Amino acid sequence: MATIKDIAIKTNLSTTTVSLVLNNRADNIPQKTKDIVLKAARDLNYSPNQLAVALVTKRSKTLGLIVPDIRNDFFSNLAKGIEDECRDKGWTVFLCNSNDMHDRDLEYIKILAGKGVDGILYCMSSDSDAKKFKEKYELFQRFGIKFIALDRYFDFPNIITARLDHLKGGYLATKHLIDLGHRRIACLTGPNNLIDSNERLKGYKMALKENGIPYDPNIIIEGNYQVEGGLSAVDKLVKTDFTAIFAFNDMMAYGLFKGLQTHGLFVPKDISIVGYDDIYLSEILEVPLTTVHQPVELMGKTATNYLINLIENEVENNVIPTHAPKLVVRKSTAKLNSS
Repeated sequence: MATIKDIAIKTNLSTTTVSLVLNNRADNIPQKTKDIVLKAARDLNYSPNQLAVALVTKRSKTLGLIVPDIRNDFFSNLAKGIEDECRDKGWTVFLCNSNDMHDRDLEYIKILAGKGVDGILYCMSSDSDAKKFKEKYELFQRFGIKFIALDRYFDFPNIITARLDHLKGGYLATKHLIDLGHRRIACLTGPNNLIDSNERLKGYKMALKENGIPYDPNIIIEGNYQVEGGLSAVDKLVKTDFTAIFAFNDMMAYGLFKGLQTHGLFVPKDISIVGYDDIYLSEILEVPLTTVHQPVELMGKTATNYLINLIENEVENNVIPTHAPKLVVRKSTAKLNSS
């Protein structure tokens, strides 16, 4: 691997001059000299030793990303936004997949700290409660690593979060079904310990109350954000009276489609369904899914840009703007009693 010394020998310039040019600190060096150095660097395929740079700057220009399940399009889209922003800024990101396990969250925080990352973008596992989150929060503090909680979080001092407006999303989904004439709207939530799920449920209740529809806990099923959660929910719901379902993510909505068919019920002829996330498959289903679109990539980019600025410039403001969802209407919803 070519070094600054090799470039200095090739150009008959001092290593100090070469270093200043390559590190963009050559304000007093003639452009002709800069061009000579840069050409030599290209000819020798020079690439800076990042370890050496980190020792000097005290920064590795790397971030860690911990997500619960990279197979879920929500998290893969989130990761894409983060990686794109890192690449644009000249940073690198390490991806860690926790498989929705608290212990792996802890393990990856330690591993990333050992690798010298400058910060971590963190979406906690779904089995986390306030006590478990506190354990991870204290680990971040112990290592002195700046981090941003992505969408899932608990309130702790000075915590920085990048979030989506799930209250509005839950309201939009439910209001759409109400506007189509539905009053018996079942609800397949996410895990009850997660703020995003609780906020969507608040939006659901808000829409019901606004339209004079009583809240019925008998048609509220706790899900797990997985396809099988939708399948198992159908077996419980068919014992009740409902004409529509609001699923708190698209993956569970897919399970609902399949489960309803096994009971001889079809979407939207018999049951209308609204999902949440607007992942790629939702548009190409045999019956395209009406769903709530979340600007996940944008949230990832915004959080990454903020974290890098925090690391480089010690930004004091710990508020990242909340990103608003929008309803995408497709063919999985229909007017009540419409054929």
